[in-house]
Amino acid sequence: MRRLLLVLPLVLIVGCKKDVTQGAVKVTVNYTRFLPGCLRVQARDVESGKELTQDVTELRGTRAQGGTMTVGVGPPTDWGKTVEVRATAFEQACVGDGVVTDSQRVTLVMDAIQDTTLTLQAVDADQDGYVDVSSNGTDCRDDRPDINPGVEERCNEVDDNCDGIGDAEHFQLNTACSTSADCHGVYRCDLTDFVQFCDTPPSSSVYPDNDRDGHGRLGSEARIVCTAVPEGYTAGPPDDCDDDAYSIHPGSPDRCDGEDTNCDGEKDEGFPQLTEVCTDSFQCAGAYACAADALGVTCVSMVTPTSWYPDEDGDGFGAATGEVRSCVKPAGAYVANNTDCNDGNPLTNPDAPEICDGLDNNCDGATEDVLTVCPGGAAPTWTSRNVGVSGTGNMRDWYSASAWMKGGVWVGGDDNRRARLVPPATSFAVITDGSCGASSTQWRSVWADPGNNGRAWLGSEGGKKAHQNVNASGCSEIQDDDQWIFGMTGIRTNNVLTIYGAASPTEFNTATTGRVFAWDGGGNLSYNSHGNNPLPKVEDVHGFSQTHLLLVGGQSNAPRVLRFNPGNNRWESENAEQNTPGARPLKGVWVVNERVAFAVGNEGTVLRKVDGSTWAKQSFPNNDNLTSVIAFGAASAYATCASGHIYRYTGADWSRVHEGSGSYNDITGTAPDDLWVVGTGGRIVRWPAWPQ
Repeated sequence: MRRLLLVLPLVLIVGCKKDVTQGAVKVTVNYTRFLPGCLRVQARDVESGKELTQDVTELRGTRAQGGTMTVGVGPPTDWGKTVEVRATAFEQACVGDGVVTDSQRVTLVMDAIQDTTLTLQAVDADQDGYVDVSSNGTDCRDDRPDINPGVEERCNEVDDNCDGIGDAEHFQLNTACSTSADCHGVYRCDLTDFVQFCDTPPSSSVYPDNDRDGHGRLGSEARIVCTAVPEGYTAGPPDDCDDDAYSIHPGSPDRCDGEDTNCDGEKDEGFPQLTEVCTDSFQCAGAYACAADALGVTCVSMVTPTSWYPDEDGDGFGAATGEVRSCVKPAGAYVANNTDCNDGNPLTNPDAPEICDGLDNNCDGATEDVLTVCPGGAAPTWTSRNVGVSGTGNMRDWYSASAWMKGGVWVGGDDNRRARLVPPATSFAVITDGSCGASSTQWRSVWADPGNNGRAWLGSEGGKKAHQNVNASGCSEIQDDDQWIFGMTGIRTNNVLTIYGAASPTEFNTATTGRVFAWDGGGNLSYNSHGNNPLPKVEDVHGFSQTHLLLVGGQSNAPRVLRFNPGNNRWESENAEQNTPGARPLKGVWVVNERVAFAVGNEGTVLRKVDGSTWAKQSFPNNDNLTSVIAFGAASAYATCASGHIYRYTGADWSRVHEGSGSYNDITGTAPDDLWVVGTGGRIVRWPAWPQ
């Protein structure tokens, strides 16, 4: 039967046949001043040499004091009576030779338990689990728990793991090493954290820099170098999003070039106007695009601008110079061609018919064919005739003339004489009836109304104001206010006629101040206010419209030009006396259009404006006292003088075209091939030929 020989708390060593026993041994193992990592207990049959072995790793006790282990040994029945029990202590695992061992022989007694004690002594002073080498252990420094065979060797000039190998050998100190292909040195100990390191010259990370802008290629791997930065590399950060463009890298000013210039992930963000609609410098519709210098945006249009040219004479044909390129017609007089050979004469352009004026009217490079365009096929000339004979046979003076149609003209003179020529008549009808004015009346001004079949409006040196139709034998006196009238003109506004007159405040022409009247041709007559709108001496008035109505005269031996302001009904100075040094008082004026006007006066004074506001003094060939002017454009004008001369301006300069005698007082006409000049001694001069 099976008998329980021993019940122990920790370890039992028995053979295979559990139901047979011949006695047992209770072994008490004492281990002092250390705690084994493993304890091997062996039982050996002295007679046969057979052994039983048990390794124990869970031991009671402390490293400082040690502890006790009890083991029960139950040998098999085939063993002899003498058993040797042995205990061997190991520092860690039960491998190799133990640190210390103790053994005892015990004689077995049938059905009895024999007690025996084994004592194991060793020194683990630093209590690190390793026994001092003096106690047959492996701890080479039992005074330091951080030094023993179980620790990792550190590079600190100490044999930390007690393997007997110094740091120089273990860590290959002072042998060659490399941290990269470009960094070479020797192994040394880092005495701060006690690890091996490769001691090289100072290293730096460099990155490919193909464009040499100091920024490495974005995403590139670092190259570690311990020498100078290699060619094609930079020590700058690897943040260049385009390493082939020098101007592209972080920190670069944002440029308008369709690129992410500063590598912030956005293109042209500094130019929010891009693609917005715009109008370019030529007023053409377009969209903003990057400028050529990439520093800003510019308006780019796919529309080709039109070339516009000044059309100062309003004939629909532009000058050869002064081009303005624009998709919008410029303000002012511009046309989309430059074929006018004289932009100061509306009767000269490629579509104009040739007229008898001695000029190339159709811009074909040749003057007119006299045979086809001049009266009678004869060469044009200034033809002078004496018209009107007094009762004594003396020729009297003509003061003023006004044409209302080609060949149709009214003339006013002294002795109450009026003369008219109505086509197809070839001679003047001189009228001296007394229906208006006495025989001594001097008609100093006349204006023929083209809007009323040529009705003549007359003004005298005594202030008489009258009218006469072309088919009437006498005139009708409407007003008489004893104020000398120098010149008259009519303006229709909304089909309502107003006659304006330049006058003297007295019935004589010696006053140093002037007046101007506005008359409806009937009973409504008004003058400027002496107090609110005083005027210098005035000699003539002419206009294109109410807003381009000019009054001329002089003051302090200098010119004066005044313009009517319909907004406040005042005459306001155009400051013609400024910037016209040497200019003298003015005697005649002619307004061509809203931009162009001429004025003439004493000592060869000719003033012209071509921009609607600024007067300039023109050069004149002599100091003749000029009496009247007519103009058809900025480069087409005629003037008369008190010395019996006629002058012509064609855009370059003024030249004398006719020389007579006495005084020429006035010039009128409808075109450069329909001109009349009147003067003293009954002279009337006609261009290009006297009617036949």
